[in-house]
Amino acid sequence: MIENLSDEHRAAILSSALEQIADSVMITDTSGVIKYVNDSFEVVTGYTREEAIGQRASLVKSGKHSEIFYRSLWATLRAGRPFRHVFINRRKGGAIYHEAKTITPVRDKDGDITHFVATGRDVSERVETESRLERLAYTDSLTGLPNRQRFLELVRDALEQSVDTGSNARFAVLFLDMDGFKAVNDSFGHFAGDHLLGEVAERLGELIREPDVLARLGGDEFAILLHDVGDATPVAADAQRILDAFRPPFDVSGVATYVDASIGIALAPDHGTEVFTLIKHADTAMYRAKKHGGSYCFFEPEMTASVHEQFNLRNGLYRALERGELSLDYQPQIDLTDGSVRAVEALLRWCHPRFGVVSPELFVPVLEDIGLIHEVGRWVVREACQQLRTWWAARVPVPMVAVNVSPLQLEDPEFVDSVVDAVQRFGLPPAALELELVETANLAVLDKVEAGIRRLESVGVRLALDDFGTGFSAFSHLSRFPVHGLKIDRDFVAGISALASNESLIEGIMAVAEKLGLDVVAEGIETADQLVRLQQLGCKCGQGFYFCAPSAPDVIREFMQRQAPLLRTMVSGGDGEVQLRPSAAG
Repeated sequence: MIENLSDEHRAAILSSALEQIADSVMITDTSGVIKYVNDSFEVVTGYTREEAIGQRASLVKSGKHSEIFYRSLWATLRAGRPFRHVFINRRKGGAIYHEAKTITPVRDKDGDITHFVATGRDVSERVETESRLERLAYTDSLTGLPNRQRFLELVRDALEQSVDTGSNARFAVLFLDMDGFKAVNDSFGHFAGDHLLGEVAERLGELIREPDVLARLGGDEFAILLHDVGDATPVAADAQRILDAFRPPFDVSGVATYVDASIGIALAPDHGTEVFTLIKHADTAMYRAKKHGGSYCFFEPEMTASVHEQFNLRNGLYRALERGELSLDYQPQIDLTDGSVRAVEALLRWCHPRFGVVSPELFVPVLEDIGLIHEVGRWVVREACQQLRTWWAARVPVPMVAVNVSPLQLEDPEFVDSVVDAVQRFGLPPAALELELVETANLAVLDKVEAGIRRLESVGVRLALDDFGTGFSAFSHLSRFPVHGLKIDRDFVAGISALASNESLIEGIMAVAEKLGLDVVAEGIETADQLVRLQQLGCKCGQGFYFCAPSAPDVIREFMQRQAPLLRTMVSGGDGEVQLRPSAAG
């Protein structure tokens, strides 16, 4: 037993143990002057005994620890308590290493502290592994930017710092969502999409100044943390600079490609003093900005009501079809040369049990967003075809029914199958069904839906472009694809007498349609003056409240049976006027 040995023998054993122990050992006096180091110390630090003894323990100091850290260290030791920490030290050659060290005070027989013994182990490899794992956990692998988790922590730190200092310093959270990214992925593939995200991250990174932060939250969403912003003015300027960075094209697979961005902004503490509140408000503002495209928007409290409205719409739509809340109204399309009915357009309606009639402009985008547009779209086609068959069985002279469809529906092979099935199930000639695609949405993705369009053409279903002229119309598509008709947007018709440009656009559309053998229907005719001017411009078909509002099937049946003679008087310029004006909203 070591306690039975002589002091000299015991000292020899302890000395030998200190020399052979794997841990680094350093003994200093109470002022920090090194009195002893073992072999492991020499191996770890690169300093020999001769170089170390007589120097202060700060010999291996790296400068990576703060003065507060060292004050805490000495306060603990002088109180007679051990101090444990992972130190960041520096080797003789200048290399940084991490050492898990315990410094223990040594007392004499009187209880006075005479020395400090520091034992440590080089844990650089472990720290590097932990650091690498942390970087993986907090870094977006595609762009190298901080990821969502890291961004949330940085926002939380900014909030805590603001509270701790009592400064209530304002900072801004910007949410950025790219507009047009899905089209790049669809056209060029996901590898090209990833390349584009890398280019965007690089371009935005050049605009971000220290200590501000750019992060990628996932998909095509980025976030920016702007510190010490003062008021909203510099934030608006920064947001505009970011939007301007999207103006030059990006190189995607050798093709100059243009994408926009929408930015939502929340200011702290004005718009929230909690992390997720700020994030939610910036996200809400971003969706408001997205409605305008390529713009930025600050959060406003009234936006919250809009978000709740969207939530209620989403929830309600999931059950609307099975609860029988959806229905179709119909509006006749009138031949402006003889007053006959060319077709009726089926228009989707939703009567919510709490909110009443909901505008299609509100709920149709939500249907697309939550993916229900496919199920509801198939139902609309079946319902419209069944109604047309019912009218025919009752000898109501409705030649054709037109149905609005989204390009998203034509991307779905099951939708095309459902159209074919519907006309066959109800024994209709395929040409008795016309699908109307919104021009502003369709032409951008026409290539993608080409297969569906071609298949519908092969079975004889007609295709028309709705709201023609409101988007970036590619007239070459009209000859390339099997389009049978165009619908002139109601905004052009509304200003037909006041704006010469509207008349010129209508004349241009009709000239192109005539060359290509396409039918033209003018929407939104509400006055006799509009009707007369359209006739003078050569338009041969129209629809609107001047003839009949969108109405239930029974009302349309009555319209067809009792009001048709008056239509001939109306389009011929007589004084007759249809008295049946259903009040359903158009």
